[in-house]
Amino acid sequence: MEWLAANWGTVAVGTVVAAVIALIVINVIKKKKQGMSTCGCGCADCPMKNKCH
Repeated sequence: MEWLAANWGTVAVGTVVAAVIALIVINVIKKKKQGMSTCGCGCADCPMKNKCH
C-alpha cells in the first residue's frame, strides 16, 4: 500500500493511457470487421487499394 500511495499519479496516468490504447485497438478491429478502411479515407483513390484487401 505504501508504494501505491507514493506512486498513485503514475498509476493513474498509466491506466488512462492503457484505456485510450485499448479503445483505439477496439475501434480499429470494429472497422476492419465492417470492411471499412482504417486509414480514414476511401479506397477508391488509394494507390495501395489492391494491396491491403
